[in-house]
Amino acid sequence: MATMKDIAGLVGVSLTTVSNVVHGNYDRVSPQTVQRILAAIDELHYVPNMSARALVSHSSRIIAYVDTHSPQETYAGNGFAGVMLSGLESVVTDHGYFLMTRRGTDEDVLRLMLNNWNPDGVIFKDRVPQSLVDFVKKQGKPCVTINTYLDDPTLIQVRAEDRRGGYLAAKHLIDLGHRNILFIGAVHCGFMNNDQRYAGYCDALEEAGIAPNPDNLMTNLFPFNAERGIALGRQLAARRDFTGICVSGDQYAAAVITGLREGGARVPEDVSIVGFDDVDIARMTFPPLTTIHQDGIGKGRRAAEAIFALIDGENPDPKDFNLPVELVVRGTTAKAK
Repeated sequence: MATMKDIAGLVGVSLTTVSNVVHGNYDRVSPQTVQRILAAIDELHYVPNMSARALVSHSSRIIAYVDTHSPQETYAGNGFAGVMLSGLESVVTDHGYFLMTRRGTDEDVLRLMLNNWNPDGVIFKDRVPQSLVDFVKKQGKPCVTINTYLDDPTLIQVRAEDRRGGYLAAKHLIDLGHRNILFIGAVHCGFMNNDQRYAGYCDALEEAGIAPNPDNLMTNLFPFNAERGIALGRQLAARRDFTGICVSGDQYAAAVITGLREGGARVPEDVSIVGFDDVDIARMTFPPLTTIHQDGIGKGRRAAEAIFALIDGENPDPKDFNLPVELVVRGTTAKAK
């Protein structure tokens, strides 16, 4: 493996000069020498020793991203998570940092990861206990959360207008004449954004004079996989005591639609369904899925931009970023019969 000393020998300059170029201090070196050193780096396939740099600069140049979904749930099974992660990663890469990802909620494992790898900042997503946020803060690490509603005025939290999204989904169905509307989502189990979407759904029902029915809340999809969603759709097709469904994610909605059809229920002729997120699968279902749009790429980018602002010593205000949502009407909703 090539070293800076090898580059210095090849170019015929001092080790200090090579170090300046490797660390981006081009103003201390002539443009011609910079180009020669960069050419030597390419020729020798030199890779900077990040561990050594971390010891000198006290920076690991690592951003830790902790997704608290179950490790059994893949990013492929949660389309929005992958979209958001791509936005986050693009900002991290642009800053010359590396992204370390971890899934799960085992606090001991997460604490070990933070201690061993010493990331410069931590981004948490979804079910985040305040105790873990406090642990990161006590280490002096910048911390940002995604999809949370923690009671912490010092914490930057990035999320969508979840309650408004739930309201828009239910109101759309109500405006089409639906009165008995189910809600499918990870409610009352730590996913605060799902709780907010359900609250918005209840807001719309109550506004229309419809009392929310606890029996219409379906939470048995989580942790999610396609088979579980399809099975629930089949079960619901056999009920036929409702005409509308609000679902907290497009992936879940797509699976439920498949199950409804397998069970003999037509969408939207018998059952209208609204998803949430507006990821690619919403345009791949048949018919295409009516859904609530949120900017997944933008959410990931906003979280990453916030962590780098904190690393740079800034104090962003306000602390809560609520990204807008909108209803996108496609083919899975129709007037109630």
